[in-house]
Amino acid sequence: MPINTGAQTRIYIGPRLNADLPADHAAAVTLLSALTYVEIGFVESIGDYGDTINDVSFAALASGRAQHLKGLADAGSSELSIGFDAGDAGQLKLVEAFLDRSRYDYPIKVVYVDDGGIDYFAAKVMSNKKTGISVEGVLKRTVTLGINSEVYEVIEP
Repeated sequence: MPINTGAQTRIYIGPRLNADLPADHAAAVTLLSALTYVEIGFVESIGDYGDTINDVSFAALASGRAQHLKGLADAGSSELSIGFDAGDAGQLKLVEAFLDRSRYDYPIKVVYVDDGGIDYFAAKVMSNKKTGISVEGVLKRTVTLGINSEVYEVIEP
């Protein structure tokens, strides 16, 4: 499959989850794919996201060599740069999620145009800032998603 740009990639937010995602990968994907999502309008960029596994090292005296083990997996956080639109349904949903102090996450769906690829994950909206305030700048909303699940990569035919 050839490489491509990110043009026409879309990101969506779903309704607040009312339970943790199932531990089973297939069950989590089934649940996430069945939800109704709202597109977040005017997204300019989506920051990096995906698991990094912490390095847990151990040095035994006898061997004199470090051993590396895999520790916690952390999908981190992703920053969205968005052209501010106070009436956009997806942006309003992001604000709602930001104000929500419940323990439950919001499902996120990223759809890539070229290969049918979709990423799903559960996140909390951790920041909601207005940026780009200048005479010739586009007023923007910068939102940070704190990702609390693995990133489920799905290729649809």
